[in-house]
Amino acid sequence: MLELGGIYKASFYDEYDHIEPKESTVRIIGLDKNEVFYDALWSDNKWIFSGNLKRKSSFYRMPTKYFSSKAKQIDFKKLSEEELNCFRPDLPMRFGRTRNVDWKKIAENGIECLPAEIAKQEIDSNKIMLVPFGPKGGTKKSALVDGKTNLTVLEIVKFASKIQKPIEGQENKGIGFFRFGSEKGLPSYYIGNYIDKAGNQYE
Repeated sequence: MLELGGIYKASFYDEYDHIEPKESTVRIIGLDKNEVFYDALWSDNKWIFSGNLKRKSSFYRMPTKYFSSKAKQIDFKKLSEEELNCFRPDLPMRFGRTRNVDWKKIAENGIECLPAEIAKQEIDSNKIMLVPFGPKGGTKKSALVDGKTNLTVLEIVKFASKIQKPIEGQENKGIGFFRFGSEKGLPSYYIGNYIDKAGNQYE
């Protein structure tokens, strides 16, 4: 069974070169039934993300089922307090997902069109970084969402609607927020549609 902090040896398939690269050492820093987020060990025995928690990071990720089939656990290192505060594995990997509205509908009709059951949900943090996408699909400069108490989805969508413009061809694909990585010691999420861009969330 996969576990947070578990260290594994694995050789993952390279979808671009269509080969299996050399075996690498990885450590789980977040997981749920759909995805695994993992750190990787450099050749100088330093971890890419844990080695510099202040850096802006986009976490490595992989479908949980595929990771399980390729990785063999060799050790365990509990996440430190600093790592837990930065990686926030306790937070959801995705939230605020609904098929009923999209960013174009919100832009045209306002935040009131967000389903009530989605709007009232909250996450266990009063600060997150949001990463919007530009018209050609590339990420744009992230922005801080800062609340006095735990943020609600309503607050986050309201903020996101100011920095995420509707993208042509993305109509009727819903909305959602998906864990991106960490920035300035805070969890970052990208602004997306109902299905995640990595293709690891199907429903």
